[in-house]
Amino acid sequence: MKKRGMWIAFLLLLCCIGGCGKSGEDTGNSEEVQVREEGEDAGQTVDEGTVSGAETGLSGGDADTGENKEVFLEEGEPVAGIIAEQSFAVELDGWGTVMLLSIAPEGNKGAPRFALAREGALIYTLPEDSHHPQTDEFVEVSAVSFADYNEDGKKDVIVLLAYSNGPDVWTEAQIFLQENSDQMFYLDYPDLKSYRIEAPTEEGPAFYRDRLLEEYLLTQRLTDTVSAVMGTWTGYMDYVDSLHGSFSSDRQLAILAKSREIWAVPTEYADERYCFTIRDLNYDGRLELIVANEGGTGHYTYSRFYGIDAEGNLKELETHFAEGDSQPDIIEEQMTVYSSFSPEGMRDYFIVYDEIKVSPDCYVYRISSLCMVDERIMETPLASQTVTYEGEDYAAHTISEDCKGNALTEEEFRNFPQTYYSYMGLQKKTVSLCWTDVNELAGMDDGEAAELLRQIYDS
Repeated sequence: MKKRGMWIAFLLLLCCIGGCGKSGEDTGNSEEVQVREEGEDAGQTVDEGTVSGAETGLSGGDADTGENKEVFLEEGEPVAGIIAEQSFAVELDGWGTVMLLSIAPEGNKGAPRFALAREGALIYTLPEDSHHPQTDEFVEVSAVSFADYNEDGKKDVIVLLAYSNGPDVWTEAQIFLQENSDQMFYLDYPDLKSYRIEAPTEEGPAFYRDRLLEEYLLTQRLTDTVSAVMGTWTGYMDYVDSLHGSFSSDRQLAILAKSREIWAVPTEYADERYCFTIRDLNYDGRLELIVANEGGTGHYTYSRFYGIDAEGNLKELETHFAEGDSQPDIIEEQMTVYSSFSPEGMRDYFIVYDEIKVSPDCYVYRISSLCMVDERIMETPLASQTVTYEGEDYAAHTISEDCKGNALTEEEFRNFPQTYYSYMGLQKKTVSLCWTDVNELAGMDDGEAAELLRQIYDS
């Protein structure tokens, strides 16, 4: 029972020194300390979610001086300004059970700081931001949460802080992320390194803070509650990508789904097949939507290509097709592709065919390739074959030529793409495309349409 009495004394002392988020207002004592009894009720672990002083047992109790008190020290001196009701015992990855201490700024000007303590001593100070204006008055730590914010499997520390500047009061978020190299988009965007605030440590895992993330949450007004902060990591990464003219595949698919009233409009001609598919045609991380309709007595095909611009808007790509001419029959589940590798990047040349019924006794067969170059779909003619049925026996008369007008045999005509691109040293491969009828989008909301587009892209 004596141990329980000592713990209660520790709790009472914490309550007395904590105040309401500020240090020293009631007592004027600048050498305030936090003490913790080694007792049977000590060291409660806080799981994910927002916590309060009542949940951790760090407030309330009867007076009892106790014995063997632990004093949290910083360079041999007691820590001043500990906010008891926002200091918690927690199990952190790589650290074990520690105390997270919330420490008010001196004179309540500027930002508070946060530290980890064990066995009466500070073992780590979380990254501090020297950029915060010292003219802002610190009001309180309004919330503390331990959760995996950036979805990397490690528990992070999220705190919400209230400040005032005259009549204005607002809440800011500070997020201390446990180090995980897999989540470091700074490697992709070196110009963002200045926003990263680190605090290395020799004992446990390092934490870092991202000032751009905290600015994003503040400007998006997502700092009122911890629940408003949670779940924003994906949106933040999309925001960062958008600053550099790129978007995640999920974000692009959502934009394409929301814009379907532009590209999935009913067609009044050549509507025997009306399909779409999705692919990254030039390997730059931006997806291309291909919409094609086919039909009519001439077996004509018409295709449109769409992408996402740097501002996140749908745009139709330019093509190399002549107005009114039949376009290649691209609605194929498998296509032969020749790939080139150069300092300009990787390019795929899709081999496409076009069958045109010129008249009841004349047909033209074209072989060409399609490639995306500088956000434009380029068609390269390779070979053509004209078959005319004439005479009393309606015999076929065939003329085959390459793109320069040189005569080709039937075998040379069929194999001309291989001859043409192998001579250029390009690699041959086969790719699959998942063509889906446009009518499948009927009656879907934006979320359902985005999910269908995701399935098409993944397949």
